[in-house]
Amino acid sequence: MKLAYVGRRSIYDVVRKIAYGVSLFGDGDVVIVDGRYRAGGDVVLPCDDYRCVAKELFASVPKILGGGKLGVDLGTAKNGVVYVWRGELVLHAVLDWATVEAVLKSAESVQIHMGSSPYVDMKRALSTLGCREVRLVDELDAGSSRPWLKRRYPELEEDELDALTFTFREGVGVRTCV
Repeated sequence: MKLAYVGRRSIYDVVRKIAYGVSLFGDGDVVIVDGRYRAGGDVVLPCDDYRCVAKELFASVPKILGGGKLGVDLGTAKNGVVYVWRGELVLHAVLDWATVEAVLKSAESVQIHMGSSPYVDMKRALSTLGCREVRLVDELDAGSSRPWLKRRYPELEEDELDALTFTFREGVGVRTCV
């Protein structure tokens, strides 16, 4: 699966911080286009800042590909979010709570795997999802695969790496309707 980008180089630099292995002006299964180009594409970006681009990509790419897993590592200051499709890392980002909330609200066709620990306000996160099922993953248990994933994806930040480990664990299914 390949992602491609068409548009200004400055926005490409933002996109490649979020999209794993995206090519510039290449062919891809999903084509991301700078909104100023007025060209057709699978995902048209109406903005150029990190938070907005992340929100657009996490909302659009899973709908286009259909299915996949969204890994979420909630923290006290920053949150790691990844999108994995058919076992392959597609998107990764470190986001603030407001952007994570927007991503979770738009996550319709994906399985959500969220890290569970005593330090995370799970009620706040689960209330964002309404009655959707979430797979809660024990963060200590998932941590055993971190060294292997760190070697495979050395460019990922710690929060992104944690979120990625959650997608490889089954976890416990929880549905909280609040």
